[in-house]
Amino acid sequence: MHDMIRKTLATAALALLAAPMTYAMETAPSAPLATGAPATAAGTLRPALASAPSLLKADEFKETDVWGRIRSGYAIPDIDNSLVVRHTQAYSVRPDSLKRISGRASPYLYHIVQELEKRGMPTELALLPVIESAFNPQALSTASAAGLWQFVPGTGKDYDLKQNMFKDERRGVLASTDAALTYLQRLYTMFGDWQLALAAY
Repeated sequence: MHDMIRKTLATAALALLAAPMTYAMETAPSAPLATGAPATAAGTLRPALASAPSLLKADEFKETDVWGRIRSGYAIPDIDNSLVVRHTQAYSVRPDSLKRISGRASPYLYHIVQELEKRGMPTELALLPVIESAFNPQALSTASAAGLWQFVPGTGKDYDLKQNMFKDERRGVLASTDAALTYLQRLYTMFGDWQLALAAY
């Protein structure tokens, strides 16, 4: 009689414990798995420890929207003065212009933000080309500054941007972005302040 009661209680305890475990396994996020992992009712395989934090990648928690990633990485304190107010108003009354710039930025912005995050730099620096070139890689100033980041020929050479009759890497997005971020890091090291580094840039 006692054996039968013990078996009944053990079966009931297993049933109570199995329900939340089954639910957890069914709702766990999908991940690549090793051979022999349990299959769900839908026929997809899941690892036994899918919800373990060590198996989840950091990228799965990153903001997927590039504008959200820029906002979440803001690190430069705001400056509040009449010059800032004047330029803010100038941009805000021309939404069509900002829309065009945003459209031009879309092929390049993700790469720039990713590079800033890799270096641990403030992500609002990704918007510097809005002011420098309106995100036009073919932009050329009267001072012969070229590309998204507006490198003058001398500074471009200092940062190994090739310039000859066949190629001008100041207009190339990958090389010029790497050079611009290195230059900004150097300026920040010199001044210890991002606002001064931007002013010097």
